[in-house]
Amino acid sequence: MSDYTKTIPINDLVTKIRRPNHLASRIEKQAAAGAAIPKHLLHRYHHLQHHTQLIRQAWAGLLPNEILSACQVVNVSSVEIALAMSSPTAANHARYMMESCIQALRTYDQRFCQLQSIKLIVSSKTTSPKLVQSDARPNNLKKILSENTRQMITQTAQFVTQNERLNQALTQLARTNTDSKK
Repeated sequence: MSDYTKTIPINDLVTKIRRPNHLASRIEKQAAAGAAIPKHLLHRYHHLQHHTQLIRQAWAGLLPNEILSACQVVNVSSVEIALAMSSPTAANHARYMMESCIQALRTYDQRFCQLQSIKLIVSSKTTSPKLVQSDARPNNLKKILSENTRQMITQTAQFVTQNERLNQALTQLARTNTDSKK
């Protein structure tokens, strides 16, 4: 007797594929299904990456490596280039060196001989304006309310508010600012 059994190889690829859940974006679901990036977008991406490398090579002696590594080309035309910078400091540094940068690009590659301007965009999400504290007065001093404002707060606490806790808080605010004047 022969012990011949037919073996079927297990397709491990099916078990290794991670399928996105219902919360995944449309792009993630398409990527998991095997959809590729459209060719025109892929070509545009490679075109911009190539120009990014050219600019980094041309500006190697002008700008620090930290700025160059965070610089990305986002639009290219024969007369203008738009760059995305990672921080406002990097963008200001590049703006300060703008004429030297344009001249370096013109001499580095023939493609940039008609270049007239470079636009800079700050692309980081962490660059939202922060509250700036004035150095004119120390932080430990309380701001004193004017007499008119103090009277309005007191009258609001007495005649307008129905909430007892709000009434107490408003009268305490008016009293505290009166005490700090003395």
